[in-house]
Amino acid sequence: MNKQISLSLSNRSIGLILLIIGVLIILMAIFVAFNAFYTYKLPELKGSSLEELISSLMNVLIELALRLGFLGLIVWAASILLKHGVSLLK
Repeated sequence: MNKQISLSLSNRSIGLILLIIGVLIILMAIFVAFNAFYTYKLPELKGSSLEELISSLMNVLIELALRLGFLGLIVWAASILLKHGVSLLK
């Protein structure tokens, strides 16, 4: 019976640690998103032809898509940690 109680406390502590880590990662992602939003400056599209303008615009759009993708992966990983942390706390 003592093994069950110690195992239960062990699972609860691991669950609490996972929960705290998940919340910290989500808070970090929110901070990064707000920081990127408030410090973003519109790029100046310069080019002598339409092809150069489209090329520079595509570079900007790809950079934004990559940033959003990495931010999405961070939030997804944190949500998995939160899910497992809550399930271990039950």
